Amino acid sequence: MRRSSFTFSTLLFALGLALGCGGSSSPTDAGLDTGTADAGVDAALDASADSGTDATVDSALPTGDVCDAMGLPRAELLAGTGSAYGDVAGDFTVDTLSGDPWTLSEHFSGCESYVFLNYAAVADGDTLWASFPDRLIANAPANVHFFFTSYERDAAAARTRVEAMRTNIEDALTRVDATTAEAFRRRVHYVTTPLLDIEGSVGDRARAQSGIALAFAIARDQRFDPVGSLAQVTSVGFVSRLVMAAYPGQFYNYRAALRERLAAEPTPTVVPVMAAETVTDRIFDRPITLPDAAAMAGFDTMEFDVQITCHADARNCSEWDRIADIELCMNDACDETRELVRWITPYARPGRRRWVIDATPFLGLFVDGGARTLKVVMGPSWEAATEREVNIDMRLFHAGATDTSTDVQRAFTGGTFDATYNDLQLPFHFTPPAGTTRVELVVLISGHGQTAGDNCAEWCNHEHDFTITGHAPHHVSFDGQAGTAMGCAAKTSEGVVPGQYGNWAPGRAAWCPGLPVPARRIDITSDVDLTGDNELSYEGSFAGGAPRGGDIDLSAYVVSYH
Repeated sequence: MRRSSFTFSTLLFALGLALGCGGSSSPTDAGLDTGTADAGVDAALDASADSGTDATVDSALPTGDVCDAMGLPRAELLAGTGSAYGDVAGDFTVDTLSGDPWTLSEHFSGCESYVFLNYAAVADGDTLWASFPDRLIANAPANVHFFFTSYERDAAAARTRVEAMRTNIEDALTRVDATTAEAFRRRVHYVTTPLLDIEGSVGDRARAQSGIALAFAIARDQRFDPVGSLAQVTSVGFVSRLVMAAYPGQFYNYRAALRERLAAEPTPTVVPVMAAETVTDRIFDRPITLPDAAAMAGFDTMEFDVQITCHADARNCSEWDRIADIELCMNDACDETRELVRWITPYARPGRRRWVIDATPFLGLFVDGGARTLKVVMGPSWEAATEREVNIDMRLFHAGATDTSTDVQRAFTGGTFDATYNDLQLPFHFTPPAGTTRVELVVLISGHGQTAGDNCAEWCNHEHDFTITGHAPHHVSFDGQAGTAMGCAAKTSEGVVPGQYGNWAPGRAAWCPGLPVPARRIDITSDVDLTGDNELSYEGSFAGGAPRGGDIDLSAYVVSYH
């Protein structure tokens, strides 16, 4: 199968950072014990790429209720269900340096999340707590509370530890404006109670942990989340940093916004694909039964709701950044398929991820309804996968579109991105079906692997031109995405799973570990003869010249609507 992300051990990043490409097969491989970072390295990275606030983050709201200020819905406090990750977190109380205890039930709004940063006397614990908090302050959403706690059993030692952190943060707050500083102070809590002595759900979570957890969280749905790794790639390897604690809150806001969006959509017709299946395999053929043709004609929108949960710890959730997708089988043997949606698996991240991926252009493949077979691919067949719980549904509904996909033809696929790549891309001829009023070029594309020097095709800005004879080309490129230091971390608010045990944060060519690869939809109606033959050509390039290496995973379609 072509379904793997070809990655290698190292590359020289544009900023001079030695990045571990590809995945880490375990948390140890991901650099959880790489030693401490000196202040010079920390300062250099903080002064380099993405040193400001993520574009989608509002870290400094005016004084007042955060739910109202951010326009977020409230919720009632739920009764706790347990201390495991995924369980509803119950009430808890901590003592703090302010002198006032902090109790969840007294402050719960339902629009906020709570991240616990826990000191432990290990290399990563020392490194994390010695790192600069400036970009944590800049990039953390305003509806996230941070609790600094310590595994130290001696209360005086725990107090000294969080006092030092308060000094560190207060120093950083002198470098921001007064509004931002005050907003952050209202949501940071320095806990004097030793972590393992905390009463209530948070103490129960810590005591239930096998080993230590430098971080965990209560997300906006009031459920425990493991947060995962707080390691960032630097010139000396993977180093734990406070800035990485800014991204879980962005992800929790994404998941809450997704729940709200789905609740506001028209009631869908749901077609189960995989229903709470606990699996270790990578590839699955799943028969589905669609509504009949008359009912299918009433739908103008199709989505796939993908939920995957690893309940184990990171060492037992050890996936790499692999290509995953859902394909439609075109014959009984399923040896010919059409790719519908694509995502990239995250590195070794415990907990739950969820994406609802639009596949509306491909409704034209399902117009007859009835029995079909989908192939679900979650990585290469040769690679052992850890146990995951998988829920996948097809969602069909009418959203009021003015036209509907009625015909889908695959025009091009990818391959090895070398000097012979374009020789294999033969022109595609098509005539739109009678009654067509609009035509789209729909492209699923991502670059993988790299060659020495160019870092193509995962990290380079390769370019792709699609041309109807006699018209200007339609250009697809990744300038400003591939090779950015924190380009994928900045997309946690779009669904990138943070806290992965691997090199997840830098930007790639059209993809991120733990995120769907979006279908690029290009309206080509004005270029198309709606009643006659059309020739569509395709050419890939790098820096204005021939392809230079790696692999292009491409599915390009001509989609007709009426």
